[in-house]
Amino acid sequence: MKQIEKPEWKESLECYLFIFIILLLFFGTIVMSGQLTGTDWISLFSKFTFDVNVDVLKQLFLLE
Repeated sequence: MKQIEKPEWKESLECYLFIFIILLLFFGTIVMSGQLTGTDWISLFSKFTFDVNVDVLKQLFLLE
């Protein structure tokens, strides 16, 4: 039985698509289970902020 060679870009596209679907199912399951148990995960992501304390960084790197 002869194996058909696929172009490299098609194999890469299939791999990325498969990984995207798996991650979508994984995180979708987490969000759906949160909704079923009363935890609204999506609203928590919109309130997430990443604050950097510049004064501490200056002290750590001896910039003051």
